[in-house]
Amino acid sequence: MKRRAIVLATVSVAAIGAGAGSTVWRARHGDSVPTGGPDNSVSTGGPEVWALSFVTLDGAPLAMRGLRGKPLLINFWATWCVPCVTEMPLLDTFARTHAIAGWNVLALAVDSAEPVRRFIAEHSLRLPVALAGEEGLDLSRRLGNRAGGLPFSVAFNAAGTAVQRKLGAVDAGVLETWASSTR
Repeated sequence: MKRRAIVLATVSVAAIGAGAGSTVWRARHGDSVPTGGPDNSVSTGGPEVWALSFVTLDGAPLAMRGLRGKPLLINFWATWCVPCVTEMPLLDTFARTHAIAGWNVLALAVDSAEPVRRFIAEHSLRLPVALAGEEGLDLSRRLGNRAGGLPFSVAFNAAGTAVQRKLGAVDAGVLETWASSTR
């Protein structure tokens, strides 16, 4: 188990370093970092987000349009990403405590099903999780994740507009600020 943790940490650090290095290289060489829009602008969560569908861990489809109309927090994560793993219990707590205020939370795993199932079971997490794969990375870039790193979180208001974004792990203060300002 300890060896697996060391390997996961090493892979996570390498992935973060590669993403950051790629961003720096592009900036120095005049290449823009793609953001996905036809005019290279950041999506605000337009119709393309709400037309998407992902698969939940039990194999059921999860249509994004069903999450529209209430504040929504989407977190892009992976089991091999150390900061992602660290913030998942916090996101689970946020999902439970803010559901009464109408918040939806969706953890979009940029990972394969089996490690995600194991992780969710081992940590007794109850927040909604869906599998996003490569499409998830592309979507995170269109939503403003220019570096393509993980974790990446984006909050939508009830009208369906992306109003908050954060690359890197969120903390309780960030989530509370988003909850009070995204109504």
